[in-house]
Amino acid sequence: MRIGLIAMNGIRIGDPGLIQLGLSSPGLRERVGALESLPSLALLTLAGMTPAAHQVDYLEVPSINSLTGIPGPFDLVGISSYSAQIHEAYELARRLREHGTTVVMGGPHVTCLPAEAAEHCDAVAIGEGEPIWLRILGDFQQRRLSKFYGSRASTFDLDCSPLPAFELLDASKRNRITIQTSRGCPHRCNFCASSGVVLSSRYKQKPVAKVLRELDKVRELWKRPFIEFVDDNAFVNKGYWTALLPELARRRVRWFAESDISVGYDRELLSLMRKSGCAEVLIGLESPTPVGLNGVELKSNWKLRMWAKYKEAVKSIQSQGIRVIGCFVLGLDGHTQATAASILKCAEELELFDVQVTVQTPFPGTPLYETLKQQGRLLSDNQWSKCTLFDVNFSPAGMTPGQLERAFRELCEQLYSPELVDRRRRSFRSYLRAAANPVNSKGALVAS
Repeated sequence: MRIGLIAMNGIRIGDPGLIQLGLSSPGLRERVGALESLPSLALLTLAGMTPAAHQVDYLEVPSINSLTGIPGPFDLVGISSYSAQIHEAYELARRLREHGTTVVMGGPHVTCLPAEAAEHCDAVAIGEGEPIWLRILGDFQQRRLSKFYGSRASTFDLDCSPLPAFELLDASKRNRITIQTSRGCPHRCNFCASSGVVLSSRYKQKPVAKVLRELDKVRELWKRPFIEFVDDNAFVNKGYWTALLPELARRRVRWFAESDISVGYDRELLSLMRKSGCAEVLIGLESPTPVGLNGVELKSNWKLRMWAKYKEAVKSIQSQGIRVIGCFVLGLDGHTQATAASILKCAEELELFDVQVTVQTPFPGTPLYETLKQQGRLLSDNQWSKCTLFDVNFSPAGMTPGQLERAFRELCEQLYSPELVDRRRRSFRSYLRAAANPVNSKGALVAS
């Protein structure tokens, strides 16, 4: 049997002004390019657990318009897509089914809206793929394919994680490779639609030995891979990373991870990260003011409590020579048009190496979506093409939708201007010099 696994992974932007800005701004192109360059680890994992008797092809479809024909021929196709691309994914499924191909759809959007997806495919994969993939293949071969498989209450044990089929990637076209050490996050942010949160009901960790096996496989295929740990919140279990990091150091790779701000308070961990090849961390700061953070984290208002420690934590991380990409969300309740200027000021005061800004986006399945829907603040329900992180599909509390659009566009124009990008790079070089010479300006040794 020939199986096609298709990732709809292109970045979408609907605002014409932002599209034009992206074409003209090297800084914005760099951030968008980093997001677009990552392969679908979920599909590579399914490929890795597929019995060897089957032929598996991994394809990436940036947009439906990029296709010159129908992929295949395949007996069975699995499609994974995020919300912004889901209508294109449905169109691709339609074309494949018209040519006699059976289509299974999965991913965060489909998991949250399985009944919608079921109208466009032969079977819907809900939640984590590992517990259900072999059953889907067996049922297809036995001609008894069900309409729905799995659930959001998955209990898959990462001790049983299969080795992803990294060999399906073209090593000549990329060197940024994804590996996962955990799923889920102990925090519950109202807007978060990450796959680990949507697809998994609890936080869980993959055994260190499993992670190292994946890393060694990647190193066999790429001479100098850059590893992207795609955990929702990597450093929750500090003891786990204390065991993993010396092994990363021995393998001499450079790597990136996403974290909450607490990683900046552990100097011992940061030192191990630097020695093991950590190049940068992406941290969700969300708001430049405490007003916007109130109520974002639903369990304990954790992000609001951490706001006063931002500068200290960022400085601690970058003092180790590790770049910090600070993420801000414009349009939170409490934000006004003036918040855009506050983000610019905050990024400069924190001396961030880089900044990622998005518009607050009500993704299906998130508490934010349900809240805005109940309050009548969604501009149009089911218009998933607006779920891009760059387009507005709700009524903000402190400004009009049009004002938010303009404020965001102007923020991007300033934030990613060559002048500010260069200023951030030059500022970080002072941290690199300090990390190379662990004696501070007062002559005292900096802890490492």
